Amino acid sequence: MPASTLRYVTETTAVRKAAVGSASGTLIGALAQGAALARPAALCFPEAGDRIDLRTLWQASQRCAQALRASGVTCGSVVGLLAAAGPEFIIGFFGVLRAGASVSVLPTPVGGARAKLLAEQTARIVRTAQMQFVVHDAGAREFTDELTWLCPGLTVLRPRPEYPGGADLPVVEGDDLAVVQFTSGSTGRPRGVMLTHRNVVAGLQAIVECAGMHSEERLVQWVPPYHDMGLFGMLSHLLVAHGDVHMFQPGTFIRHPLDFLRYVAEQRGHLVTGPNFSFELMLNSLPKEEAPPLDLSAWRLAFNGAEPISAALVEAFAARLAPAGLDPAVMYPVYGMAEATLAVSFPRPGSLPRTLDVDRDELAATGRVRTLPGSAAGAKRIVSVGRPVPGMQVRIVDTTGTECGPGHLGELHIRGASVTTGYFRDEEATRAAFDGAWLRTGDLGFTLDGELYVAGRSKEMAIVHGRNLFPDDIEAVARDTPGVFRRRCVAYAGSGTSGEYVGVVAETAQPEQTHPQLAEEIRRRIVGELGGMPLRVDLVGPRWLTKTTSGKWQRVQAGRRISSLNP
Repeated sequence: MPASTLRYVTETTAVRKAAVGSASGTLIGALAQGAALARPAALCFPEAGDRIDLRTLWQASQRCAQALRASGVTCGSVVGLLAAAGPEFIIGFFGVLRAGASVSVLPTPVGGARAKLLAEQTARIVRTAQMQFVVHDAGAREFTDELTWLCPGLTVLRPRPEYPGGADLPVVEGDDLAVVQFTSGSTGRPRGVMLTHRNVVAGLQAIVECAGMHSEERLVQWVPPYHDMGLFGMLSHLLVAHGDVHMFQPGTFIRHPLDFLRYVAEQRGHLVTGPNFSFELMLNSLPKEEAPPLDLSAWRLAFNGAEPISAALVEAFAARLAPAGLDPAVMYPVYGMAEATLAVSFPRPGSLPRTLDVDRDELAATGRVRTLPGSAAGAKRIVSVGRPVPGMQVRIVDTTGTECGPGHLGELHIRGASVTTGYFRDEEATRAAFDGAWLRTGDLGFTLDGELYVAGRSKEMAIVHGRNLFPDDIEAVARDTPGVFRRRCVAYAGSGTSGEYVGVVAETAQPEQTHPQLAEEIRRRIVGELGGMPLRVDLVGPRWLTKTTSGKWQRVQAGRRISSLNP
């Protein structure tokens, strides 16, 4: 084992054992441990120039908790947190926990036409959780006015770290509810993933141990804290690895990805998190004429998850940034979900990303993995997401409920100390999600040579005339058609008076008179690449398509919306 890898493993194991010994299985205990260090880790917010270390956070969150208790927050309640990345967010987060309540981090408004839609979605979450309180920062005042109009009786509060204090706070145990991670609620009833303090601490420890994170490293992130990758990524490095975290606002990253890359270089950042599209944005922001004048030699891991991982992106990222000193093993494809406190499987740090080319039709039709040369027609490229993290068990089950062997597609089931026990006040969803002690993820995947590969979502598979089709295969062809706005498109399974079909919704900024030609070109490319199928192509304007709060395309929702507009 290389000396550098051995150092990471040794340091992280020591950190993990210390956390287990003194954090008492709660986030509050973990914060107390971090605050007591001689050099406490800090959260930095570069845009505003703000910074808060764990010792200051410990004191401020105590006063905030006492203020919340004085305002009526009680043990066992769920409190919404509506705050952008900043000191008020983290003070409010721990203030709620120390008040004995659980916290539900809500998506923050970014302005524009969708603010009203977000308010309606948030109102559904508030009603589902029967929230009486929402803690907000200064920037959310107008949004909370809309929210209280939609939810009469809701009380909105600001974090109050200046509260004089004095009141005793409740004792919080490891089995107490800590986080309720809700879906966006864009359709129907939102589902809230219940995570106890013990679940979360176990999940954070698994992330740190498997990724080899330690206190001398800096995590630079833009993923918002209402996203499970943003929240648990930040908490793992801050509370367990005891390293500094630099947090950008998402809008800043989206508008200026090259500035974000420059910051990573200037600050000698070691860890970066994000969905696949964020690394594409970074690459696309680079000048094409010359090598980027950056020094990224300190960058150790680029956690790539939350959406399908592109093998082409993995290769292009390493090649394009090699002149900046980026190690080819930096790209770190991972698999996780909120129900598992994020981490399910990680690769071994320092290993090169592994990709597999499989027969697309064979995989879809029979579930059998048959490898092909990468240049072969019909090859589907899938990226390995490593092996289960410590404490996590994974099995793959076919449609009959039989456990699959290596090289066969099935649904991924998981169990472990970091896995949820169910959905908040939703017994029906909880029953449907579990097979005994195993949580059904809804994701399709397979193992080969001990590594896990994720191929898609079971509910999003398009089955047309008995033929199974992966939507991401269709999207991969359609999105590269000239005229598709920023490669934004989704595929879904549809049905109408003429029978089953595959639907494609693609965004475009082109004039309406060109839409028939563009739709026909998309259709031609899909049929040419994937073969004949009943196909419907609809074109919409830029930013018509939506994602969940966790960053996944809402394919089913897109199909419903387009069908209602164009029956």
